[in-house]
Amino acid sequence: MRGKSIKILVALAALALFFSLDASAMIGSSNQAIAQNNQWIPVPAWLAGTWQTRFQTFLETYDCKTGQQLLNEPTSLPVARQRTIGAQQDATGQIWHYAATPYVRNVETEAYFESQTIQKLSVLHSHSNLVSLNTLGVVSRWSRETQEKLDSFYESTVATYIPLNAGVIKTDLNVTDYDLDGKPLRASHSVCVERCIKPFVVIDRDERGDLREKFLRFLAERNATALQSDASTSLLKNGGAK
Repeated sequence: MRGKSIKILVALAALALFFSLDASAMIGSSNQAIAQNNQWIPVPAWLAGTWQTRFQTFLETYDCKTGQQLLNEPTSLPVARQRTIGAQQDATGQIWHYAATPYVRNVETEAYFESQTIQKLSVLHSHSNLVSLNTLGVVSRWSRETQEKLDSFYESTVATYIPLNAGVIKTDLNVTDYDLDGKPLRASHSVCVERCIKPFVVIDRDERGDLREKFLRFLAERNATALQSDASTSLLKNGGAK
């Protein structure tokens, strides 16, 4: 039993070093003021709201350079993640999420801190009972103890969201890291269960700016003004929210 516990601790340390445990980048947004495109993606009602998860279970992890499996059995790690999906709603009731890129976020652990720049987000599948997204980004990581740069790499994440029951979803994550020459370094497959702690509400403005104006402009640029409410059309003609 003691030997098994030591192996698990070693595996946990390897996972913490290799992979970012905070997956909010899959459908998150920038916390820094940088020039972005005005990208919005439709999301089903069951995926909209504020979600929270406390554990992430790694099913497979693989070191592409050595061919070594890092885990011999599923391993759960504690995580503290909360994110909001969905910001605006059109005249038909469809909910839309603001997914502008690039966006930057910072992550800290006991061993390191890192900056993640998500360069591209695309929808792979969107059905009534499944949504799958792909994000591509660059990660730079520094040692907390020495402040020295530890690594820089590209990261591709495919996140698949599936409803389990009311207010509960399963998030399936496939993450692959690549060196700066595009060669695969490591890959993981993990899952987590997320619970809705706050239902969807329209967000007109937050740290990302005037989301209502951005959404109206997005619809207008796509000749989708029929999806705007009368009040929204008036707002856009008057130059946005005050």
